[in-house]
Amino acid sequence: MKISRVESTVLSVPVERSFVGSVEFKTFNPIVVEVFTDEGLSAHGLTMVFNGMNIKPLKACVDAVAETIVGVDVFRWAQAWETLWKTAKRIGHNGFGVYALAAVDMALWNLRAKALEMPLAKVLGGFRDEVPVYASNYLWRDRTIDELQKEAADLVAQGFPAVKMRMGWKSHKEDIARLAAIREAVGPDIDIMVDVLWVWETYESIVMGREMEKYGVYWLEDPIPSHNVDGLSQIAAALDMPVVSGEDISLKRGFRELFERKATDIAMIDVQAVGGVTEWMKVAAMAEAYNLPVVSHLFDEFSLHLVAAIPNGLWTEHMPWWEAIYRDPPQPKNGWIKVPQVPGIGYELDRDAMARLRM
Repeated sequence: MKISRVESTVLSVPVERSFVGSVEFKTFNPIVVEVFTDEGLSAHGLTMVFNGMNIKPLKACVDAVAETIVGVDVFRWAQAWETLWKTAKRIGHNGFGVYALAAVDMALWNLRAKALEMPLAKVLGGFRDEVPVYASNYLWRDRTIDELQKEAADLVAQGFPAVKMRMGWKSHKEDIARLAAIREAVGPDIDIMVDVLWVWETYESIVMGREMEKYGVYWLEDPIPSHNVDGLSQIAAALDMPVVSGEDISLKRGFRELFERKATDIAMIDVQAVGGVTEWMKVAAMAEAYNLPVVSHLFDEFSLHLVAAIPNGLWTEHMPWWEAIYRDPPQPKNGWIKVPQVPGIGYELDRDAMARLRM
C-alpha cells in the first residue's frame, strides 16, 4: 500500500468566548492534512495556529513536506519519517518545519491503524483503553475571581478530578488570591495544575512555588522559558511539587537535555511541537528510562491514543478547541475518556463543518 496523494485544508474555528492565555485567543486555525493510498484508504492528521497567525507560510511548509512521501510504502514508518525530516529540517529544526512534519506523520499513523483495522492506541502499545483527563480550557488569566470560582465549581460538577488555571498576568499577590479562590471553590480533593506560560524568572518561580504548595497545587507548569534548562533544574530541586515542562520542545534531542539535567519532573509532550506520533513515542520511551511520567499537550484526538498506549502515561489534557470539525467526538465522563474502539483515531471529519469553516 503506497501513498498516492496528500491534500491540506485550512480552517478557521471561532472561539465561543475569547480568552487570554499567552495572548488573546479569538480563532483556531487547524490545517487538516489528508493522505490517500493507491488502495482507496485515507486518513487525516493536522497542525494548528491561532488568530490566523502565519497560516499561509505554515500551509506552504505542510505542502512542501507532504509531497515528498507520495509513492512511499505506508508501513515503512521509519523511512517515511526520515523522508519527511530531511525536507523539514531545511525549513527549520523546530517551529513550522517540525509542525508540518508532525501533521503528515499523524495522518500516516492514523492511516496505518485504519489499514490494520485497529485503534491507534493498540497499534502503538495498547497499555489501556481509557485515560484520565483534566479540564484545561477554563480558568484563564482574564477571568474575574467570581468567574474563576463559578467555572471551577462547574468543572467539579461535571466530574473532572483536576483543573488547570493560569498565572503570570497579575501581580504575585493577585495570583495567589486567585489560586485561593479556586481552591475554595473546588474543595480539598480536586487537583489544581498551574500554568505560568513562561513569564517568571527563576527566583520568582521558587518563591511563588512555595506559596502555591500551601494550597496543594498538583504541578507548576512552564514557569520560565524552556531553553533556560539550568533555571528549570534549580526550580525543580527547590520545590516539593512537580515542575512540568516540554510542550514547546521539538524532537527527542531537545528532551534529552531536559531529562539529563533533571529540569522537569513530568514530561509534557506536544505531538505537533515534538514532530508527530513517531517522535512522541520515542520521547515517551526515553522518559520511561528516566522514571518520568508523561502527559500530553493539546490535540485530544491523537493525545488520548498516545497516553493510552504507554505505561508511563499520567494525564491527557482535555482542550477541545477545534472539536467542531468532527462528527460526534468522544467526551470525557467522570474524569476519564475512552479510547474509540474503531480503526484509526476514531474521530471522523465532519465534511459539512469543514466546508463551512474553510478559509
